[in-house]
Amino acid sequence: MIREIEDVFVKADDDIERVLVCITAQGNSKRLINEGAKVADQANGELHIIHVQRGDSIFNNADTAKLLEELFDYGAKRGGMIHFYCDQDITECIARFVKDNGITKMVLGEPPTKSVSDHKEIEKKLSVVLKKIHLPVDVVIVKRNEAEKNMLIKRNKVAFT
Repeated sequence: MIREIEDVFVKADDDIERVLVCITAQGNSKRLINEGAKVADQANGELHIIHVQRGDSIFNNADTAKLLEELFDYGAKRGGMIHFYCDQDITECIARFVKDNGITKMVLGEPPTKSVSDHKEIEKKLSVVLKKIHLPVDVVIVKRNEAEKNMLIKRNKVAFT
């Protein structure tokens, strides 16, 4: 386990912060890209933007392809490197990407929640992703309500602010 972690950081070959923004094919993903760009700019790091489509094609819906093109163009203008994958296991695909590219920070959007118990469910799902990664990654969850503070998750510990 330790050897694998060392290999990833040796492969990264530097101390550059690498910020990954995980987006979906929705117009409000621009706020996630903005937050990721802000985090990357503050750390003088790289910005990566990823979308993982479940299955083997994005062409199931013409609107999806057009919206993703717009989001990727927007992300590129913010200085991001764009990554698109099709995979049956979205979390596994993201975990592989994080490992392979030495990602140090992730920006995710908060899914819709109705209660405190929903937050616990989000925490549980995020924990599964972080366990698959096996690396110390800081995660910023961007709240759906922009007036609220961000929820910050550091190195597999969740703190709601």
